[in-house]
Amino acid sequence: MSFSFPILLRFSATAGTALVAVWALSNAWPIDLYQAETATRSEYAFGNNWSDLFLNPSWAAGVALVVAVVAIRFSGGNRAAPVVGAVVGLTVLAAPSVVSVPTGLAPTTTGVAAGLLLSFAVSAAGSERSALTALVLGAASADPARREADAHLGSPRDWSISLRGSEATTLVPIAVLVLVGVVVLASSRSLPPLPTRPSVSRWAVAPIAAVVIWGVYVSFGDSASSAGRWVVAVAVTVAVVAVVALRSGRDGRFLCAGLAVGATTVNDVIWSGWWLAPLALVGIASGVVLARRIPSTVPGCCALAAVSVSGLFWDNPVSTIAYAAVLPAAAAFSFLSTPVSDPSVKALGILLPVMVAVLGFSALGRRPSGELMWVTDEPSELPSAGALIPASPGAITLAALACVTAASVAFVIGRRAARAVER
Repeated sequence: MSFSFPILLRFSATAGTALVAVWALSNAWPIDLYQAETATRSEYAFGNNWSDLFLNPSWAAGVALVVAVVAIRFSGGNRAAPVVGAVVGLTVLAAPSVVSVPTGLAPTTTGVAAGLLLSFAVSAAGSERSALTALVLGAASADPARREADAHLGSPRDWSISLRGSEATTLVPIAVLVLVGVVVLASSRSLPPLPTRPSVSRWAVAPIAAVVIWGVYVSFGDSASSAGRWVVAVAVTVAVVAVVALRSGRDGRFLCAGLAVGATTVNDVIWSGWWLAPLALVGIASGVVLARRIPSTVPGCCALAAVSVSGLFWDNPVSTIAYAAVLPAAAAFSFLSTPVSDPSVKALGILLPVMVAVLGFSALGRRPSGELMWVTDEPSELPSAGALIPASPGAITLAALACVTAASVAFVIGRRAARAVER
């Protein structure tokens, strides 16, 4: 296809809105989420209270998915609806800079805003492969962009229960929000025809899956859960995604990619070196090229399993290379190896890496102690740039098994599709 200026504007708007949506959701949970989920005696703690159920990334991403699917479903074929929704979403994200928003409410408001932005991104992407590439590039770039901004500007997260709570701040720099808003408005005339309304039984599957994943997390997978309950939560979460993927036909491989990428969040990396962001961007570009030449979701998910396993070797450069370069490459490769047409599947696949908080936040071995430490004059050794923060070996093993499960489900879906073509 020819890349005229209006098409380039649309692709830029698609990537920009996906970038901001995932960026905001990744920063939505408060600094003291662990204390909110575990503390039960503090005067200001939410432990064993309904309030802490709505502070976690799983809730914020679930709200975003429901809002995105509902917005797409009831847009009525009006091309102006996604544009208006995106502008409203950007305004909501910018609101804490001018009005007071309690930190405890921030995950919900952020989820609503991200959902409106994602509805635009999914609608603007249409069914074109190049537009899907723009969508994935925007979402994949959110994590390195967020970490780079946080490293230079400081984390925008705030306290929710400790220090008597506080007011939320803008989770994405205002300059980024303004730039994306301008591009969205400029691209309004080049949007493709909106997708036809699917049946209720089809479009409701993704929101139901999101509600179940959140329910599993807050019931027996959060930071207060025991090791046995946490393992069950991981198993149920993986099973839910697998069932939805198998039910989604060929599009299900996109969900397998999202699950495998989400599983790698079981480990984290210290983002403090100038070379990490360029390395991640090179990895993303490599994944895009590989997906164009040899598309296959299965090896991508297997590569993501290897990335998770690298957490067992956290004290050497292998894990740094795995998370700084291999992860972005394998994520882009896995997502882009499968054309996807269902807007709800696109939205769920993009959000799964944030939604599976049972691996990304409450993984065994990654939970903070919850104790305040006094700063002394004693010298302490700081982690080096690119150093990995690993989960426990058992948690890493479960994450790798989740990736292998995703690869297996993708293989089954591929075999089904091949048999359908032969018939």
